[in-house]
Amino acid sequence: MSEKRVLKHDIFERITHWVLAFSVIILIVSGLSIRYPGSFGFKTMNGARYIHFIFMYALIFSTLFHIYHSFVAEFKNDIFKPSDIKGLGPVIKYYLFLSDTLPPHEKYNALQKLTYNLLWILIILQALTGIVLYVPLKFEGLTLLFGGLMSARVLHDFLTYIFIAFIISHLYLVLSEGVSSVWTMITGYNSG
Repeated sequence: MSEKRVLKHDIFERITHWVLAFSVIILIVSGLSIRYPGSFGFKTMNGARYIHFIFMYALIFSTLFHIYHSFVAEFKNDIFKPSDIKGLGPVIKYYLFLSDTLPPHEKYNALQKLTYNLLWILIILQALTGIVLYVPLKFEGLTLLFGGLMSARVLHDFLTYIFIAFIISHLYLVLSEGVSSVWTMITGYNSG
């Protein structure tokens, strides 16, 4: 008996996911190397900054494309809505092993939608604080909006650790569902 394969992620979503994932990891490593010069394998500050800027653009463009894709191709189905609030409790109970069953959902459950949508905001905020750190005088209004250069730096650093925590949590939750979840993001299909 053959298993029915169901397309969960189209090619654009898969490419965007992996560009985002790879970009965030490279940005974390290069950013920590900028913050702590000589660490994390970069021999020069200029090398770390060069790589950081390349992947900053990759992250920004793939995030904007992903937002566009969610609103247009996905017909807003992966956008967190007020009606999703009631689904948060049962999903959290499942992930905390207080329930044996994950509540029924379409492509993403309520917690996934909320988390992914919040990530878009955090990525945009991270990009804005990065711009302030790079050219504070050119964007003086934005620098002042963040409370000055030091506040922007603290926020930028704090968001880096939020992304690290997200990666760890994301990997744990994906792998706790089985290796087939990883293959779904590679091939696009899961078993139905």
